[in-house]
Amino acid sequence: MSLLKEIETLSRLHRTGELSDSEFAAAKAAILEEVPEAVLSAETPHRVADGVLPLLCACLLPPLLLGGTAFVLGLPASLSLTLAVTLLAAIVVAQFRRGET
Repeated sequence: MSLLKEIETLSRLHRTGELSDSEFAAAKAAILEEVPEAVLSAETPHRVADGVLPLLCACLLPPLLLGGTAFVLGLPASLSLTLAVTLLAAIVVAQFRRGET
């Protein structure tokens, strides 16, 4: 039986009351021990949405503020936009490199 089907079966048995909470947890742990990646991801779940808003603010806010300020202070729009895009690229590269370590 595949890992997914085993977990679905356990979940169904738990929902119907055929397995207690402790029995369900023990059975699920036994299944996940067979697959090391599953154990790792079960211990440290990751969601894609975690940290997206702070990352967007950290990446987009400084270029917008710098480019907008440069435009208000009289720089041509194309130069202000170039400055903002350059800063955005530098921030994205720095965030990418920070994630590699």
